[in-house]
Amino acid sequence: MLKKFVSCLAAAAAATSLAAFAPGASAQTEIKIPIKVNATTLRGIMTQEFGDQLAKATGNRYKTTIYPGGQLYDGDKAAKAVQLGNVQMTNEPNSAFTAYTKNADLMELPFGFADAEAFQEFLHGPRSDLVRKDLEKAGFHVVTFLDEGPFVIATKEVLIKGPADFKGQVIRTSGHPVVVDGLKGMGASTVKIPLNEVYSALQQGTISGVYTTFDAYVNEKMYEVAPNVMIIPSYGAYFWVANKAWFDALPEADRKLIDSLANKLAKKYDKDVWAASDEHVATVKKAGGKISDPAKDPAARTAFREAMAKTYDKMREKFGKEPVDAILASK
Repeated sequence: MLKKFVSCLAAAAAATSLAAFAPGASAQTEIKIPIKVNATTLRGIMTQEFGDQLAKATGNRYKTTIYPGGQLYDGDKAAKAVQLGNVQMTNEPNSAFTAYTKNADLMELPFGFADAEAFQEFLHGPRSDLVRKDLEKAGFHVVTFLDEGPFVIATKEVLIKGPADFKGQVIRTSGHPVVVDGLKGMGASTVKIPLNEVYSALQQGTISGVYTTFDAYVNEKMYEVAPNVMIIPSYGAYFWVANKAWFDALPEADRKLIDSLANKLAKKYDKDVWAASDEHVATVKKAGGKISDPAKDPAARTAFREAMAKTYDKMREKFGKEPVDAILASK
């Protein structure tokens, strides 16, 4: 009888121990979020705000630990770590997820979306499901998408105003096929160089221009060596994802809360990242640089789209006619 009692007691203790570590238990759940950018950037601040709001809303049942500056993982390594369950979340660029969905590249179709508003409608509407479904199948839960903000092509000597201005330029890109194909179609050649090597490559003349976000361009002070800036209507997104198995094991109320908090912050982020564009323009002009913005010039936009026609046809073959034409139809 005593042996049976002890056995029951041990079983109860084991059950209690397991319950303490279950996602729905009152014990604190840690969410590790590695990101490439520093904590003081707009994305770093927003990610920390998410952690603070989640802790407050749940009575500190969740603790968010952010690993900024790539100190744990970044880019595709951060995406892989989430997929494997080594960390719970990340919000890295779409380029980090091309191994899981070819549609990640579709977002950066140059001169595709009419403007930032059209792109954000895509991100937060049903048309982004073609990306979301691929990621869900790969083991991710898509928490939300973030607009990366304005992209630029900055050059050392020539201010790009029309397609012919690309001829002979050597442009650094992050390697997105849709961007590379489009630039080559307009007469440029492209190279893939890490962002932290771009300044010296421009300075030494290894490249004549760079394709990157306006935020990165200003933060890296590239206006000192490539002062001619075209704000290109090409868009990218940060994919805020969680490990699907981990997320699905959370209580339903917590899952809804996490998605809700992140989506509200994402929409605020989308506004803030574009609001910063005016400050970036001022910084470039103060340093003696020049700006062109073909998205605000219907004739220039038409000329670039005509120059991109062959690239659009290739993208229709790769991604399908409907999704490409839907982007080009945005107004």
